Amino acid sequence: MIDKFLEILIPILLLTGLGIFFAGILAWASVKFKVEKDPKIDEILAILPGANCGGCGHAGCAAFAEAVASGNAPVNGCPVGRQKVASEISKIMGVALD
Repeated sequence: MIDKFLEILIPILLLTGLGIFFAGILAWASVKFKVEKDPKIDEILAILPGANCGGCGHAGCAAFAEAVASGNAPVNGCPVGRQKVASEISKIMGVALD
């Protein structure tokens, strides 16, 4: 009876221990290798229409927001949002609209 119990208990404890060990490694790695994200990206993305049309020359609204926040795209680059979106993005970026 005890042999059957140990036959089940040992693998359960072993796998539980391994799960806890690897969870600890993943928790450490998520803190150690965390990538800081510019908060302007989320602000710009919230303003964009979300059409993901690619009319701005980027893969979608998220890619366009990243490009604007890094200074690689003009604030008035969204053809769907037009002037309204461009003026809101220029306020976030702190630049004058052309």
